[in-house]
Amino acid sequence: MASIIQNSQVFNNEVSFCRVYSIENKKLLEERFLAHRISYFIEWQDKSFFQRLFDRSGNKIVCTFRINRSDIAKARELCQGIEGIKFKDNGDLDNDNIIKRRSEAVKVKEDDGSDMEIPKIKVEEISGSDSE
Repeated sequence: MASIIQNSQVFNNEVSFCRVYSIENKKLLEERFLAHRISYFIEWQDKSFFQRLFDRSGNKIVCTFRINRSDIAKARELCQGIEGIKFKDNGDLDNDNIIKRRSEAVKVKEDDGSDMEIPKIKVEEISGSDSE
């Protein structure tokens, strides 16, 4: 029986999406992601000694949201209006050129009179005279 696990394949599509600097903005962003079914991972950064020393309010944080590469455009739309978020540069966000399904990659070519002609299949009927 063949093994399902193949060591040569890597499925890491997680990218750093943005940094958040306050607890209120983090909660708001989490609520929006959960409501719109975007999975995320929060990566916490340690505060330096001076940040801990001079932070009296206790609501200042530094964390990075990591999401799936295919959800970047949707997540950017959801983040509109939230202050205190610094977006990471994820390159070109043009999703028109991204193939989402394998069926879209193999599209049927329209018949535009190409130079290759497919011959018709000839069907011959077999008569019952062979059984004699």
